[in-house]
Amino acid sequence: MNIAIIFLATFLILSIMLIAAIVLLKYANLCLKYKKLSKYLYNYVNIITSARYGNLNSKCEDGIDALTIQLSRNTNALLESIFDRDMMIGEYIEKEKQTQNIKQDFISSLAHDLKVPIIAQDNTYDLFLNGNFGELSDIQRSAIKNLKISNNDLKNLIADLLDIHKLDKQELQVNLENVNLNNLIQETIRQNQSILTIKEKNIDFKFAKEINYPLDSFLIKRVLNNLISNAIFYGKNTKNITIILEEEKENIVISVLDEGDGIKEEDINNIFTKYYTSAKKYSNIGVGLGLYIANKIILAHNGKIIAKNNKDKGACFSIVLPYKN
Repeated sequence: MNIAIIFLATFLILSIMLIAAIVLLKYANLCLKYKKLSKYLYNYVNIITSARYGNLNSKCEDGIDALTIQLSRNTNALLESIFDRDMMIGEYIEKEKQTQNIKQDFISSLAHDLKVPIIAQDNTYDLFLNGNFGELSDIQRSAIKNLKISNNDLKNLIADLLDIHKLDKQELQVNLENVNLNNLIQETIRQNQSILTIKEKNIDFKFAKEINYPLDSFLIKRVLNNLISNAIFYGKNTKNITIILEEEKENIVISVLDEGDGIKEEDINNIFTKYYTSAKKYSNIGVGLGLYIANKIILAHNGKIIAKNNKDKGACFSIVLPYKN
């Protein structure tokens, strides 16, 4: 009896030990598999993160079972496909850049070649209007005035094309010097006087005091000429244009106001976009470059241009320059 009990007890103990050994072995295998899976997933996440930031050369190692092996191979195939497409896109972009550079160089060269004869032509029109070649009839004078207006559009077009070439080449250089803004604006108005006279327009320049400011006078004149030209040509059925120079808190503000039809509300946010077709009405060359260039120039001075409609009628373009530039 005692032997039977001892035998049974021994059998039970051995059975429990065997079961425990099997459980421990399975647990050890699970721990090892989990460790391998954790290492695999850690490496996999690193590969995907690296690919996200542009490194497509890294490859996933084979997994620990059929499923993770297939996952690794599919991921590697996807990365290779993305790399190939990235190379193709890069080559395409490079070819497009070369083509665009050729186009821009051609336009720039053509604009330079056209600039001299157009200026000479403009001077000839002035000689006719000033009576250097004898008195003109009213019809002749009117025709030459219209020719001068068209010639002025051509000059603006050439200037804009040259500026666009510089902007695309990132060659816009801002040479700052301390400038009297009052004198600069008055000088720009005088430069536009012949067109103002022909179009029977008047500019009223308002300012409270003399203001000096560090800027590139040549580029700012370019902006003012564009805004004045827009106001001259698109202030329909009105004779008055107003330019206001003032200080507002920490800014210097130059506003050009016309009494035309104003700007459509849906165009205001896009009016400074390159080649924006609806902005033609407010770009004196008619292809949406003038205001785009003006905006780029003011941004280069750490300022901004704001377009809005006046309370009564017409449009207002304000150049806002930080007082401490």
